Amino acid sequence: MCYADLKAKRLKYHISQSKLAVASGYTKAAISSWERNKVIPSPYDLEKLNAILTQLIDAINAGTLNIQKKSIRPSQFASHALPKNIKSPEEYKSLLSAYSPLSYNPYRAKLSELYKCAQCPKSSASPKAIALFSGCGGMSLGFASAGFNVIGHVEIDESACQIYHHNFPHSTLLAHDICSITDKDLFSWQQQYGPIDLIIGGPPCQGFSLAGKRDPEDVRNQLYKYYVHIVSVLRPKIFVMENVRLLTSMKTSDGELFIDCILRAFSSTGYSITRHEINASDYGVPQTRERLFLVGVRSDLNKKFIFPDSIPSDTQKLTFRDATFDLPFLESGESSLDPLHWSISHPTHVIQWLKNVPEGHSAHENIDPALRPPSGFNTTYKRIRWDEPCSTISTNFSMISGCRNVHPSSTRSLTIREATRAQSFPDEFIFTGKWGDIRRAIGNAVPPILAACIAKALYQQFFDIKSF
Repeated sequence: MCYADLKAKRLKYHISQSKLAVASGYTKAAISSWERNKVIPSPYDLEKLNAILTQLIDAINAGTLNIQKKSIRPSQFASHALPKNIKSPEEYKSLLSAYSPLSYNPYRAKLSELYKCAQCPKSSASPKAIALFSGCGGMSLGFASAGFNVIGHVEIDESACQIYHHNFPHSTLLAHDICSITDKDLFSWQQQYGPIDLIIGGPPCQGFSLAGKRDPEDVRNQLYKYYVHIVSVLRPKIFVMENVRLLTSMKTSDGELFIDCILRAFSSTGYSITRHEINASDYGVPQTRERLFLVGVRSDLNKKFIFPDSIPSDTQKLTFRDATFDLPFLESGESSLDPLHWSISHPTHVIQWLKNVPEGHSAHENIDPALRPPSGFNTTYKRIRWDEPCSTISTNFSMISGCRNVHPSSTRSLTIREATRAQSFPDEFIFTGKWGDIRRAIGNAVPPILAACIAKALYQQFFDIKSF
C-alpha cells in the first residue's frame, strides 16, 4: 500500500483533507505533507488512515453519511488522551501490550533480543558485577546481556532506583549514597557475594559537561575518589568507568587536568588503565554521543583490554529513521497507544517559527525576522535529520527550545519513546514514575547497545575459558 492509493480513495469519495484529519486524528498539515511527498508516512500511519477511510467510505455507501454536508466526529481511532504518570510495572506492561506496531523494525527486534538475553538467569559460574552510579540501568542492561551477573548496585536517585528495580529485580540496592559506604560495608559485600569480578559505572557528568557550568569546585567532580576506594578494597579483575569526553579537558582549581588525577588514582591501586574516547554512533547506537571510557585491569592478570572495533567507516551508521520509522506520526499535543510515544503541546508561536523549517536547520535561520526566536543559538529550535544519527539525548530532550531537539518533520520535540530508541533502550524496558524523572533517567543513561559491545569484548577476553 502507498499513500497515492489512499489519496485516490479520498478524492474518489470527495473526502476533504480537513474531514479526514478530524476523523483520523492526524493534523491537516500532516496529511498534506504526505500527499505532497514531503514526508513519507510510516506503515503504521498508512494502515491507520486506510482503516479510517474504509469506515468513512462504508458509511457513505450505506447512505448514513453525507460527506458534503455532515460534519465529522473523531472516530475511536482518532486520538488518545495524553497518558498520566506510570505508577507500576504492571501498568506499563498493560499499556504497552495495547500497542502493536504494524511494521517490522529490525533495530527494535535487536533491542528486544538484548533485553531477553539480559533477563536470562545467570549461573553460579557467571562473572559477578556491581554497578556504581547505576542510574536506571543502561550500562547494567548491556553487561547483563553479555553474560555478567549484576548482583548489586548503588544509586542515590530514588526514581532511577525504582526503574532499575523493575528491570533488575534480583540486583540488591547496596547503598543510596556512595559517600556513605564504609570499609565495613565493603567487607560484608565480600562475605555475602564472594569475589567481585567487575565494577562498572559512570560518576555524574554534569560537572564536566558543556551542558553544565564546568565548575572545578563542583562536588560531583570528586565522586570518582569513592569509586577508586571501592575498587581498591574489593579488588575486582576489571573496572569500567564512563563519562563525557570533555572530562579530558577539564582542569582542577590548581590547573591540573582531572583526567590525570583520575588515572593516577586508579594506577596507584594496582590497575593498568586504558582510555578510549568514542562516539556511540560508531557502535550501533543511532545517536551522536561522545564519551570517555576508562577500563582498568588488575595488574596481576598481566593482560591488556583490547577495545572492540567500531563500525567500518564504509558502513552506514544507524539513523534516527532506522530507530523510529515504525512509530505513529504525531504532531504537537498528539498521542498514540504506545505509553511513551506522545507529544508535549507547544505554544502556537513556536510552531509558527518551526513549521516550515527543513530538517537539519534552525528557526534562527528563517528569512523572515518575525519567525526567528528572539534569543539563542543556531543549535536551538533546530530539527534533526532523518537519515543521520540524532544528536545527543540529554535530560532536556523534550524541550523544543533545546539543542537539536526538534523532530525532522513534525513540529514538536522528541517523545520519550523516540529518546529511548535513540538511547537503544528496548521497548520492553520498564519505565515508571513522573515524566520528568523518566526523562532525566534516560538522558543520563549509558546506551545499552554501547555497553553491550564493551561487555562482550571484556567477557571474551577475560572470562571466556576459551580465551586462556
